[in-house]
Amino acid sequence: MSFPGSSNFAMPAAMPKLGGVDFKPPHGTRAVLGNGLVVYLLKDGTLPVIHLTAYIRTGKLNDPIEKIGLGEMTAGLLKDGGTLKYKPEEIDRKLEFLAASVESSMGLEEGRADLTCLKKDLDAVLDIFADVLMNPAFDRAKVKLRRDEMLELVRRRNDEPGRAVVREALRAFYGPSHPYGWRSEEATLNAIAVKDLKAYHANYYKPNNIILAAAGDFGSDEELLARLEARFGAWPRGEVKFPVIPPVRLKGERQVFHVEKDAAQTYIVMLQRGLKRHDPLEYPLTIANEILGGGLSSRLASEVRSRLGLAYTVYSYSVKKPDYGYSLAYCGTNPETCGQALSEILRQYELLSREEAPPEEVKRARDSIVNSFVFRFPTPFELITERASYEYHGYGAGYLDAYIGNLSKVSPAAVLETCGKLFRPEKAMLFVIGNSKKFDKPLSEFGTVTELKED
Repeated sequence: MSFPGSSNFAMPAAMPKLGGVDFKPPHGTRAVLGNGLVVYLLKDGTLPVIHLTAYIRTGKLNDPIEKIGLGEMTAGLLKDGGTLKYKPEEIDRKLEFLAASVESSMGLEEGRADLTCLKKDLDAVLDIFADVLMNPAFDRAKVKLRRDEMLELVRRRNDEPGRAVVREALRAFYGPSHPYGWRSEEATLNAIAVKDLKAYHANYYKPNNIILAAAGDFGSDEELLARLEARFGAWPRGEVKFPVIPPVRLKGERQVFHVEKDAAQTYIVMLQRGLKRHDPLEYPLTIANEILGGGLSSRLASEVRSRLGLAYTVYSYSVKKPDYGYSLAYCGTNPETCGQALSEILRQYELLSREEAPPEEVKRARDSIVNSFVFRFPTPFELITERASYEYHGYGAGYLDAYIGNLSKVSPAAVLETCGKLFRPEKAMLFVIGNSKKFDKPLSEFGTVTELKED
């Protein structure tokens, strides 16, 4: 049996060795069903287990602003709300009996549905998985239960200040009305009706809007593709209407935000403009962030945590987005050392953007990234889902295979040039949650302070 667009990837040419790692990941097979459903397959006979992941081209950023939470509620009810064929209790009972799982979720930029089962139960579990994706019923009692759960999360969202500070910092950075910065509220969740869930599903959950990755002991590629064709082949393709996401508008000037909270620790986030996805500067920026805050040997950990003893947790990372992403530094410190910790974080960013890092420091950071990168794929399933996700986000077919090689080309000069372009600590946005009465210096020394209330 053959399928339109089916192709077996060739094994890549020998990859460059870096940090003692010779990275030669298998490619698997990419196929396209007649209705546009893209399928990645990688056989793995190690265990009699099969995993499937479907990436649905949507995300929380596609919610209507008056109904933020719609995508997340829809995804959470695909299985839990039952289907046209199965009642919710039937699904739970059958999956429990088979020791299988079918789950669905919604991220900022993608919907996802996952299946795990034993080889012998694939047909039974795949029937449920397909019906969950294609024919959710959104049982009204289950909708109420899910809404109540999400409302409770809204009410408790500030229980963990260490998590709240990142969420609220991003909200201030992008603006509360931009999808990158918004959050669900009681009003937006209460505005969602069953008809909205059905309309959301009807628009986004279409075969030509899905990339599916599969790995495990499923026999031949042709056998699994035939099974998928039998379940999904009659699902009609259709037009998907996407909302227009407004462009990111960043102020580009120093902003300081503070939330007063009498807590044992003070939580600090520093945000600066990052990269759009596919920008080649991601390679030197990745190394720069590893140098700054990627581990215990990083500059932030060495200075803020070890030498000065100001924090137990301090790190940095960067996030790419279709529009401008961000670079983030995080620190949890005592209120009495808030100003000292913040000053040192700013100083370390300024140093890296002004002085070239020693070659051995760049090499150490690069090797650390490579060694952790290849261990992101301990099984064929992790590898094939990664390949599927790269297509989902618009990367070229060779992105994964060329990643290590592209990192190997990054020089200290490239790191300095990139940091000089992207790091502007004097213009960074600072967000602090803590008891200002105990701060060692007022936040006004870092810029004009906007006081926010915890809500």
